[in-house]
Amino acid sequence: MTVAGLVAASPSATADEAGQGVSCKPYSLPVRLSDSGQATETLWGELCQPRNRRPTTVQLLVHGGFYNHVYWDFPVGNGYYSYVRNAVAAGYATFNVDPIGSGNSSHPLSSQVTGDAGTVALHDAITALRNGTLDGQAFKKVIWVGHALGSFYAWREIPRYGDVDGAILTSALNGHNPDHAAIVAANMYPAVQDPKFANSGFDAGYMTTKPGTRGSMFYYPATTDPAVVAMDEETKDVQPIATTQPAQPPYGIQVPVLVVGGAQDWLECQGVTAYDCDDTDSVLAHESQYYLPEAKLKVAMVPETGHDMALATTAPVTSSIMLTWAMGVAAP
Repeated sequence: MTVAGLVAASPSATADEAGQGVSCKPYSLPVRLSDSGQATETLWGELCQPRNRRPTTVQLLVHGGFYNHVYWDFPVGNGYYSYVRNAVAAGYATFNVDPIGSGNSSHPLSSQVTGDAGTVALHDAITALRNGTLDGQAFKKVIWVGHALGSFYAWREIPRYGDVDGAILTSALNGHNPDHAAIVAANMYPAVQDPKFANSGFDAGYMTTKPGTRGSMFYYPATTDPAVVAMDEETKDVQPIATTQPAQPPYGIQVPVLVVGGAQDWLECQGVTAYDCDDTDSVLAHESQYYLPEAKLKVAMVPETGHDMALATTAPVTSSIMLTWAMGVAAP
């Protein structure tokens, strides 16, 4: 079946209907930046679940760099681009978070927001979900759902703490186009140089994307809605430069993992020779070297889709793949 056919088979009405039965509440959690430290920072997240039932499984949604929680519940298309609504319609709870240094969470000195520090803070959020700190409900199972940097955090957190039951990692392949990576570096600058963040008080280690660059980096033209790109520019966020240090493979994840990529991801697919993004078996063979056998790694590649999978017109296809896999790991 073509991508167009798959999209037609997954109408936005599903997400619209889900929106009518969603109960959401924001929380600000005290979190640490080190295992031995005190809870000096605040991590913000929004807990959503069906109005008429309490799920036993929650999906922790962790967005990518230069984004915030809006990525997973995008305000364009009446829910068409909302993974939150689709997951809740499937019966799950979602906790859509802003990692430290982004969105509504606290912004300490950028040098303090390392990969390890952000990992500890996210672990504290998972602990809160399991302990019933949020809404008095202790979730029995947690599935990590990451996008790009949000997936990179999973590479650190899950082996270290073993506190989730499965992971869906999107836009997180272990290969890239070096020429395009150089363009990414050129397309970002200190956030305080950007009109949106000029009065933020952020130090120079907080970076953002230069105006007008997100469309070419994060989208594939054939599956891009111009209204989405415009809203993406309007809602863009910052990334502490210290978070860009990657985890070291192989990743010691011992729970099931689904890796989902856009076959036209500008950074991780276009011009990459280590694997062929149009061939799922090729990608699986390459990615398998980074995961333990216990991960039971599965790979899905969505045709005609760029880096921002949740914001492409193929978003319903991606959501369906993710939720079908999740049902086999931890039912709502």
